[in-house]
Amino acid sequence: MRIRALDSIRGLLLLQMTLDHFGKPISQYLYQCFGFFSAAEGFFFLSGFVGMYAATSKQAKDPTQSWMRKRALRIWIYHLSTLVLMGTLGFFLLPRIRYLFQPIYNHPLEAIPLSLSLVHTPEWMDILPLYVILMLVGSLLFPFFTRAKNKWQVFLLWLPSLGLWLASQFGIRDTVNGIFPSWTHHGVFDPFSWQLVYFTGAAVAAWWKRTDESSTRVIGKLTLPLVFAFTFCLLWSRGALPLPTPGEALTSREHLGALRFADFFTFMMLIGAIVRKWPAALDFKFTNVIGKHSLDVYSSHIVFLLLWFSTPGSIRYSAPWNVIAPVVTCILLWVIAKLREPKH
Repeated sequence: MRIRALDSIRGLLLLQMTLDHFGKPISQYLYQCFGFFSAAEGFFFLSGFVGMYAATSKQAKDPTQSWMRKRALRIWIYHLSTLVLMGTLGFFLLPRIRYLFQPIYNHPLEAIPLSLSLVHTPEWMDILPLYVILMLVGSLLFPFFTRAKNKWQVFLLWLPSLGLWLASQFGIRDTVNGIFPSWTHHGVFDPFSWQLVYFTGAAVAAWWKRTDESSTRVIGKLTLPLVFAFTFCLLWSRGALPLPTPGEALTSREHLGALRFADFFTFMMLIGAIVRKWPAALDFKFTNVIGKHSLDVYSSHIVFLLLWFSTPGSIRYSAPWNVIAPVVTCILLWVIAKLREPKH
């Protein structure tokens, strides 16, 4: 059974990511609008949460979680299809985005295998490859979570993810990436860091399945402190407090800084409290259908985004086009999602 509110929230996050990616003027109001984090954290967290929720329900019929590997294969195909389509258009018709695929044009014998293996990911096309990797790893780890006898075992299973995130703050990614050619683009997000968001979402889902009434009361008592912490970080991020701006190490997007993650997790705990108390409060029909078909929507948004980047600067950076284009894109994404709905 799907949780409608989660689909709605995921759809909302996809729309926010789309508007952010189209740039100013809209992005200046939406990017990291709730604190030190962005919509991407929410997207990966909910992917892990929903994935664990599905894994739990499928455990009896599919104990090895093979459905996750099938899903990862589908995402990989979507990513490569988008890469081939836009790379071909860039080479023949759209010179303004040609630079994104230049390594593939210049080094085809090396770049094609690296692209197939998701090592090389052109700019703006790095989220789906990371998602593929997380789902493949998740298909191996989720069975342990689903077999956990209590919430403390879930916590212990989550600790290696925390440990890997901590180690990633000391340059694991740079060491690994150093073995590949210098022209390789590995994407913005450090997978050794960002796996924490995905597996925290999964662990929260597994933990919540095993929680009891006393734990629920404890979480309820934490609501006010969480509201205070979230408000504090929001004001701090806006420069509204007499505090120095936190350093890059704490708020890094690439390596998922500690403050960034803590602020985001606080926000998600509050969202969870709202969903538990008022399940319909965050259920929006428009975004619900988008969230249900997130793969189609995200892949389509990449195509629309790169087509937008192909337009002359006199259009991209000028009103009203830089407002009309992202809004129309969001509507088209809803239409695509609606067309993917099963026919009754």
